[in-house]
Amino acid sequence: MRALILALALWPAGHALAEVQQVVASLPGETEFEAPEALQNLAEGPVWLDLTIAPPLDPSLQREDGSWSGMVCDHHGEVSAKSVSIPTGSNHLLLNVRPGVPDRHAANLVSCDYAPQYSDGDDPGHVTRVKGCYYANATSIPTAVQWILNPLPASDCKSGD
Repeated sequence: MRALILALALWPAGHALAEVQQVVASLPGETEFEAPEALQNLAEGPVWLDLTIAPPLDPSLQREDGSWSGMVCDHHGEVSAKSVSIPTGSNHLLLNVRPGVPDRHAANLVSCDYAPQYSDGDDPGHVTRVKGCYYANATSIPTAVQWILNPLPASDCKSGD
């Protein structure tokens, strides 16, 4: 026990104990009814997330007042949300991302990005982007796993390295 305490005391300041996972994926994935492999391999701990979500898999948002709604991209750019429920393409992998407070979690972003390949007469075309530094925590439910990603400061994901 004494050795563990000494090792932690000598650990370099600001150096994370766990390796940071890199999860970069596009939704929907290549296989119908399955989440992309990067999401299937998610493990508990710090994660740098970069998801691009194409229609028709638009996420649901929890607004600051606590109400939920489907994401509507009536303009391009940042979207304010308390929580984002992301359809992964699988009923067995659920994903909920909490971007956090912009002052403390500046690297975390939910946005509507221009994507002309999805345009039609009424919509100029968009994809949803969710990215940033999070702590992944899993909760098992009878037939699935639900991942809840809580915000971390960018420095915890070695952002800028």
